[in-house]
Amino acid sequence: MSSSPSVINRVLAILNLFGKHKPLVAIEEISTALEISAASAYRYASDLTEAGMLSRTSGRYRLGPKIIELEYLIRSYDPIIQAGHDLMHGLAEMTGCTIMLCNIYDKTIVNVFQVQGKQPVAPLTYTKGLRMPLFLGAQAHIVLAYMNRRKLKRFYEAALEDPATAQSARAIGDDWQTFTKALKQIRHQGYYISHGQLDAGVTGIAAPVVSGKEILGSLVLTLDTDKPAALSEETLVGLVVQTASEISRRMEPVPGLT
Repeated sequence: MSSSPSVINRVLAILNLFGKHKPLVAIEEISTALEISAASAYRYASDLTEAGMLSRTSGRYRLGPKIIELEYLIRSYDPIIQAGHDLMHGLAEMTGCTIMLCNIYDKTIVNVFQVQGKQPVAPLTYTKGLRMPLFLGAQAHIVLAYMNRRKLKRFYEAALEDPATAQSARAIGDDWQTFTKALKQIRHQGYYISHGQLDAGVTGIAAPVVSGKEILGSLVLTLDTDKPAALSEETLVGLVVQTASEISRRMEPVPGLT
């Protein structure tokens, strides 16, 4: 017999109901998603409203002001963003390209910070705050290449069972052996270049941002595939790798501090 979902999992399930085309959620939708009674769904919604995570509007619920407060704290004080802020601005200024910092949690990669260069690629689909594919794009290949092997295998097997991700996972490797071999090669070279995987005509160059042996995410430079860049691809790769390495160095724990 499977255990009941935890309270935190139920709260996350409610928050995940919201999206680009779903700014308002009704009690009935919460009840259906959590497989609970309407009365229980109302209690969850009321508690989240009191905490500021939701706000009630004409009988339905929208994301609350606490979300904005948390976004401000991340934008202003998040250690990874702070470590990369000046470096990313410098890289964008030097190359004219748009620079993105992507973080991962569980199976989700998110563009958490973005600096637009003088020659930006437009329009990019995955701008700041949007979930990005786990098996498609430069940001994904780098994160996968540095991921814990046990977690990686779990994600790969789950991807093969999901029609939405099976094709992109198999594009890296048709089976576990070829999949891990491809990622090992990426890890050995320390960067990955994608062409048109997320947006047609856009090249992405990514390098890992790590803390010790833990992959935190990736630093990505984007440029127009069909327009000659001011700097050579080799030079851009070197700059991305160097910048990501410096962000990682700044994320190293200070001896004596916990």
